[in-house]
Amino acid sequence: MTHRQETPAARIASLLKGKTLHLPSLEPVLSNWPTTMNPHYSELKKKVTAKIDAWISDEHVRRKAQIIDLPLFSSIWYPHATLDRLETITWYSMWIFLWDDVIEDSAAPSSGITDKVSWIHQQALRYMEYHLGLSSSPDEPVPPTKYCTLFKYAAEPFRNASNLVQRTRFYEELKVYMDGCEVEQEFVRAGELPTLKEYWAHRLGTSSVHTFSALGEYMSGANIPLKMFDRPELKELWVGINSHIVTVNDLISFKKEVMKSSLHSLVPIVMNETGADLDTAVDSLVDTLRTIRNSMDRAGNSLIALAEMEHSAQGRENMEQYVRCFQTCATGNYWWS
Repeated sequence: MTHRQETPAARIASLLKGKTLHLPSLEPVLSNWPTTMNPHYSELKKKVTAKIDAWISDEHVRRKAQIIDLPLFSSIWYPHATLDRLETITWYSMWIFLWDDVIEDSAAPSSGITDKVSWIHQQALRYMEYHLGLSSSPDEPVPPTKYCTLFKYAAEPFRNASNLVQRTRFYEELKVYMDGCEVEQEFVRAGELPTLKEYWAHRLGTSSVHTFSALGEYMSGANIPLKMFDRPELKELWVGINSHIVTVNDLISFKKEVMKSSLHSLVPIVMNETGADLDTAVDSLVDTLRTIRNSMDRAGNSLIALAEMEHSAQGRENMEQYVRCFQTCATGNYWWS
């Protein structure tokens, strides 16, 4: 008789059965970073609620857009942003949150294209490139999904307030996001558990956090010299906030994901790769958050000191605003989640 070898995913699923998740408070990890609410929250919520009713016709999609309270998301991630920029990031966030849900209801790709998701991503990138003012085409591309049009409500004010380099940086991160989503779907469809290295290779893209980081100057109101983006400390800040948010989200959403029979997250992957039990895997990820926090603090302090040395007091102030923006994204993500 032939016996089928148990897959890693099946083995971890059996180990998790009947177990209790003990998730410690993450507040101590975040205690040295600011947590506050943008004073424009109430006004933003009224504006966005009215536009959701006007722009989103599907009742299910409209209800989801209301329940997740993205004005709160924006206001706690970016407590120092102006009202107009809060509204911009809210529409961008809404596009991100609704994106995956509406792909399956989208139009079929053109003849000869068999990978529907890849086709939709390609068409979405053309649409985004156009609305970011980066396309040579004089005509607006057809949006590949019904609510892809939400992107243009964020793109227009960002385009008007940003230079070519900033818009290109944002667009490049959107491409990374799309590519990562396709890689992730390959693992999910195959029912396989990636290694930690494989997971981070695509998860830093699918989280979409780098796209938000590319909007960091816009949302913080800080003017960061171009050459600073080549500094390893700034790259460390970007990877740090991305890793931090992914780790927090995977810990908080773990129970919900297991109930959906989804093991494509850090806790099962750590258990599979290290042989750790559930409690040990969770504790190791909390330790990872402390390491990320310390790394981000070192990088931020170095960037602030460098900005002051090269661009005097104004340079320091701009970099402080920029670094603080990453810190409030971390604390805001935790409290909103």
